[in-house]
Amino acid sequence: ITAIVATGAGLHVAAYFIEHKSKIGALATVLSVVIPVGIFLVSLYATYSYLIAEFDRVHIWLLSCTTVVVAAAIAASIFGVPMPLCLIIIVFAPAVTIISYEVIGHQHQSEALARNGIGNSSDR
Repeated sequence: ITAIVATGAGLHVAAYFIEHKSKIGALATVLSVVIPVGIFLVSLYATYSYLIAEFDRVHIWLLSCTTVVVAAAIAASIFGVPMPLCLIIIVFAPAVTIISYEVIGHQHQSEALARNGIGNSSDR
């Protein structure tokens, strides 16, 4: 939950930057949003792995895709892309996880639960 609150604070910093009331640069502003979003996503995958009781290789691929999106937002700020566009790029970082879960995640999770002998509530 702390990472979510920190993301909100980072967005507040970004709002100050957009309004030209900030004393920090574009890169620091983007990092104030990217770092908590990254911590949240890593925590999400770590919690999933703990609860399912197995390491999932698909998550490495998803975290890699997420890292590319985050790096794109950072690179965009370095190359002078306007802050609103950098923030839009950051939005796609959690979208990688959400979309992939909707496409392949439900089936993948059911298989992982079955491998670990954990029953699904819909099976009862």
